[in-house]
Amino acid sequence: MTGTAIPIKLPGAPTPPPLPGLRQELRIEPGAPLVNGAPSWTLFDPVRHAFFQLGRVEFIILTHWASGQLGGIGAELSRYGLDDEAANRAFNEVVEFVATNSLSVAPVGRDSVSTFLEQRASSKKAAWKWLLDNYLFIRLPLVKPADFLNRTADRISFLWSWQSVVFFTLLAFAGLLLVARQWDAFLASFLYFFSWQGVIAYGLGLVVVKILHELGHAYTATRYGCRVPTMGVSFLVMMPVLYTDTTSAWRLRSRKQRLAIDCAGVATELMIASVATMLWVVLPDGMLRSVAFILATTSWIMSLAINLNPFMRFDGYYVLSDLLNVPNLQPRAFALGRWRLREALFGLSDPAPEIVPTKLRRGMIIYAYATWIYRLFLFIGIAVLVYNVFFQPLGLILAVVELAVFIGRPVWSELRAWAQLKDRIFSSKRGRAWLWISGGLILAAFLPLDRHISGYAVLSPVGAAPIVSGEPAMIVDVLVENGEEVAPGTALIELQAPELAAQAAETKVRIAQLQLQVDRSVADQRDRSNRAVLERELARERNKLSGLERRSEKLVLRAPNAGVVAGLSPDMHQGRWIGGAEVIGHVVTPSDYDVQAYLVEDDIWRLEDGALGTFVAADAGGPARKAKLVETSSSAIQRLEQPILASTNGGPIAVDRDGDELTPREALYRVRLIAEKGAASAEGDQIQTVPGSIQIKTSGQSFAFWAFKETARSLRQIF
Repeated sequence: MTGTAIPIKLPGAPTPPPLPGLRQELRIEPGAPLVNGAPSWTLFDPVRHAFFQLGRVEFIILTHWASGQLGGIGAELSRYGLDDEAANRAFNEVVEFVATNSLSVAPVGRDSVSTFLEQRASSKKAAWKWLLDNYLFIRLPLVKPADFLNRTADRISFLWSWQSVVFFTLLAFAGLLLVARQWDAFLASFLYFFSWQGVIAYGLGLVVVKILHELGHAYTATRYGCRVPTMGVSFLVMMPVLYTDTTSAWRLRSRKQRLAIDCAGVATELMIASVATMLWVVLPDGMLRSVAFILATTSWIMSLAINLNPFMRFDGYYVLSDLLNVPNLQPRAFALGRWRLREALFGLSDPAPEIVPTKLRRGMIIYAYATWIYRLFLFIGIAVLVYNVFFQPLGLILAVVELAVFIGRPVWSELRAWAQLKDRIFSSKRGRAWLWISGGLILAAFLPLDRHISGYAVLSPVGAAPIVSGEPAMIVDVLVENGEEVAPGTALIELQAPELAAQAAETKVRIAQLQLQVDRSVADQRDRSNRAVLERELARERNKLSGLERRSEKLVLRAPNAGVVAGLSPDMHQGRWIGGAEVIGHVVTPSDYDVQAYLVEDDIWRLEDGALGTFVAADAGGPARKAKLVETSSSAIQRLEQPILASTNGGPIAVDRDGDELTPREALYRVRLIAEKGAASAEGDQIQTVPGSIQIKTSGQSFAFWAFKETARSLRQIF
């Protein structure tokens, strides 16, 4: 508080010191009704171009103060139900308000020189605060357009006529309808602008549209008698945003006129969009059509997607504020939101910060919470963008500052408010419950509760042998079933390869011909001279026939070892053709299982020799087995050896494919475990490769230690 509160003169009370007069240039005008329907007044300070909304009590006090008739305040306030104590409190609040905003000709209740020195000193910011404010938000007024607007407003007055509204509405609908008939061509136009030239063109179009947008606000405000002192550019986290100072619109009592000013920018952009859309339809391909496309798309997108957003202080926010007839919607909604939060958490039974209708209060609270959630994601997104755009460590510093100011500072302010209410919070039953919960959560953060590490894994039977034909062939008969135990050499499947039989028949014919030539070489001089060649060719054909016969023998697929048949598909039936490299099934040894798992770099150091774990199949009906750690790789893998886990094959591990190589995108370490022994079932466990996950027991780690470790790792990567 700048001045000292001076009590109102009450019966029997000592005479208060005299108050300085109010500044003569201040104006009090009737304002729009308050939310509850009560009348209001607007106090205008032309020096700072600031407006203050007053209720009836404040209006009475300031009116008597300005006229110098302070003695009659108490009697007049009593007519509106205020007792002496309430009147005194209201008077003190008005005195504080006048002193804080320097509305009097001299400081209130203090030595003038000392008070002005204190105000000057308090207005100065520390260097770091100045840099912080100018980095996060700075407003640069560029022009004073009031005279220009007054001179030219009549020339465009036709835009506010109902004929103009009808014309642009019909033009917009017609343009959108015609564009819909050329939708493919319209979308194809976007491809041109995915280039530096397109980005520059879009940027210029956006600047033009936003200038016209702000002129829409300015001309509409001027039309209703409001002065526009400045227009310029604001920088929000270094992002330029044009602005128009239409603060004087709060002088208007008509909500319809205020809404017209709020919507003027969007209406201007929609007018531009309607004209540009129609021009794109009728113009031939070329520069002018590209310009029309830019103006149309930027106007539609900016108007509908950004300007009408009510969660930031764009046009949509002011439209919502005037629709609800709630000036300063966000701070008032935020105050109600904080009050509702405290009541829900601590049950303090405090009155609401202001009295508004129940339905409106509920809506304002919902709006506050929705705005907080929206801004949380928005500012996190901006922080990530800043972090990646700027060089390090500057990007990190700017991102941290942005998060600290826009997210951390409001949270810290609320926590400080809770600290001031700690006595009341601790005395309430709900507050004590939250105290115990908070203490428990803090304790849990430092307890080593995390005693498992997890990763993606594959379960494979040890000694599993694939059943492969090696030849393209047709199935003649399937002699076994899944789950059937077999001995080494047991016939499993009979195949037939007609092409192989044909080659064998041709080879036998060739051998017979060559043998005949060799036999008659004793009597035939020409064959005798070629005998050595014939014998070599005959030997080659016999070797070829021997190979074909061995390949034919392999068409009866036999068990390579004792085990259980697994993985035979029902599609393996008589008459089906199979490829030579196709795995038909497996003969597995069900008592031993091998688990290959992949763990992230941050967890590998927590493993201990012989650690126990549990493999859980990805399929809910798959196997789950206990396992024991037997091997840990000393370095990160260069390629993924289990394609079934790769993201390119629908698996959970993100990889990049380079030919046949699958390279993980993050550092992964391979570990090997041996699963417990056990009998296999006929259906479930006899699967060659089962993808799933592994959980391995390790020494405990607290959440606090994990957070510290992650922070330290991030800082090491940056610096």
